[in-house]
Amino acid sequence: MPIVRLDTAQQFLAINVLSDPGAIGGPYIVPQCARISLFFTQESGKAAKIILVGRYAGGFAGTPAQAQSILTALNTGAQWTALAAFLPTSTSLNNVGIQNVAIAGQPVITASVGGGGAGTSASPALPNEVAAVITKRTALVGKANRGRMYFPGWATNALGAGNVVAAAAVTALQNWANTVTGALSAQGYTHVIGQPARNAYTGSTGTQHPARAATSIDVTALTVRDNHWDSQRRRGLK
Repeated sequence: MPIVRLDTAQQFLAINVLSDPGAIGGPYIVPQCARISLFFTQESGKAAKIILVGRYAGGFAGTPAQAQSILTALNTGAQWTALAAFLPTSTSLNNVGIQNVAIAGQPVITASVGGGGAGTSASPALPNEVAAVITKRTALVGKANRGRMYFPGWATNALGAGNVVAAAAVTALQNWANTVTGALSAQGYTHVIGQPARNAYTGSTGTQHPARAATSIDVTALTVRDNHWDSQRRRGLK
């Protein structure tokens, strides 16, 4: 067995490549921002949600009426009607919640009435975990400056040849996505990607990543980039 000189040995630092070395534990906090959650019901009874972030000016002024207005803007009208034709009657976008995340531990304010927003397709529902993705774009590049919305609750008539999303369903989802930013801005929110504070760290290749203060980046576009089905696993059948 070879002998190793202890005075020349170097300490080995194990790296968990699955962890995020810049992440700071604790609550999600972004100045002047609110989480705006779109709540869906699905055929199985399991809930799903899309989480948006809106930046507000001045003090936080979220109310149930404000949440109701966002809900009504997103689950009524021509664009929603066209999209609902690809959702089973067991799927519905039936509530909106607003939570101030400039301060930790704030309550979620939900729509004053809620309800509505049910699909109209007579076709059976696809599995819970099947979703179509809407990509959030900003004026900046890099993963930190992009985001995704996983839209759940589809019916089988949204299936196109080759098990992709049917072209008409892609168009309907894109047209609906185009209404999201306006629904938020009508209630005083700028649609943004929220970026909580991060620690400085050295990447696995030696790249130095500086610390980042919490901030928010304006969303400039919502795009359905392709016709591929996606899955957000925590919505899966368990």
